[in-house]
Amino acid sequence: MTLRLRLTLLYVGLLAAALAVTGITGYVIAAHRIYAGLDDSLTLRAQAVALALEPIGTEFNQEDIENNKGELDALASKADLVFQLRRADGTVLYSSAQPPSGSLPPPDDTRSLVGGFATKDVRGEDTRILYQPLPTGGSIEVGESLSGANGAVSEIRDVIVVGGLAALLVTAVSGYTLSGRALRPVRNVSQMARDIEETADFTRRLDKSAGEGEVRELVSAFNAMIERVEQTLAHQKSFLADSSHELRRPLSVLQTNVDILSRPNLSQADRERCVAEVRVEAQIMRRLVADLLMLAREESQSIERARVDFSAVCERALARVKQEDSHELREEIEPGIVVLGDGERLDQMVGNLLDNAVQYTPREGRVVFGLQRFNGRVQLEVRDTGQGIKADEIAHVFERFYRGESARASRPAGTGLGLAIVKYVAEAHGGTVSVVSEPTNGTTFVVELPIPGDGETRRA
Repeated sequence: MTLRLRLTLLYVGLLAAALAVTGITGYVIAAHRIYAGLDDSLTLRAQAVALALEPIGTEFNQEDIENNKGELDALASKADLVFQLRRADGTVLYSSAQPPSGSLPPPDDTRSLVGGFATKDVRGEDTRILYQPLPTGGSIEVGESLSGANGAVSEIRDVIVVGGLAALLVTAVSGYTLSGRALRPVRNVSQMARDIEETADFTRRLDKSAGEGEVRELVSAFNAMIERVEQTLAHQKSFLADSSHELRRPLSVLQTNVDILSRPNLSQADRERCVAEVRVEAQIMRRLVADLLMLAREESQSIERARVDFSAVCERALARVKQEDSHELREEIEPGIVVLGDGERLDQMVGNLLDNAVQYTPREGRVVFGLQRFNGRVQLEVRDTGQGIKADEIAHVFERFYRGESARASRPAGTGLGLAIVKYVAEAHGGTVSVVSEPTNGTTFVVELPIPGDGETRRA
């Protein structure tokens, strides 16, 4: 069963319940009022007959009828009035109907002639009868056919039933139409999803003006999801293309050297040179594959949470750079700074920042490394006096494989993954990384990491 049909049935069901309660209540009240009005009319008529009999003797008999026959005949001449007078022994002394005998049936209890209302069959018609006792014995019996009252009640019932059915029909048609219009954007989303699944065209979007309220939110959420999927696929394609491109060079060098090594007359010096190149390119490819694997798994791999002496990590990274490089290095490391995280990944992050600063700083330049607590966080700052980054390139420096023009010119063998790893490691540890740079005026990278609380440090 479709959602549109379920909504329509819900509308009709709720309206049917409301109409049933309202209709039954109205019908019961109307019927009660009609029949109560009939009883009140019979009471007034009985009072009119009693007034016509006055005065009467100490015991109601035929003489009282004769003495008041004129008034009784005047009442009997009214077409809508049927009454009769009965003696205490059940004998009918006067009847407005013809023939007078047995026009109205006697009460069920003929011995006591207790007054009250009763509904009896009179000549094939249901008749409402009032048995009104007289003080001197006997009773006044006033009756009226229920055909008029029953007809009025039946008309009210028919109006309620027919009106209710008409309302339900109109509601069903209207509800089905309106729910179809309301659900059209939902159907569009469903159809769009099917089309995208069949065509793999993630450039398509739904019209945001097609609905309002929750429907507009649904359309916006769907468009945002499709845009995210499109960006993810584009990143994956770019990642695959860039990684393939970066692997092509070391593989080509390896293939070339293997071909050279296969020559039988190759000199020992050339052989050693080829082996050295193979070793270097293999090491480059190993690091590249390791970086690619880490970035490819960034959504699923877990970062270990352990107590790490971040000050010691930074000192070890600086010691490695000092051994391998002759740049002027200035360091300001606050001792005893502890963070929660993965020591190996943090070491890689610091190493990449230092390597980036050294590679793009001239020999006569300097690199300043600082680590301190600042505003309740750990702040790592790496500042160099190198060539800087152009303004239009700053927004892309943390993207995978991105390398600006100046970076490609000064370091052709770079892969463009170092700063992407820095950003990933910083964010994986709940931190941030930012960069400030101007061409020819150097670059400053700032990483901020959270300081663990006492409870977190103890748990670590």
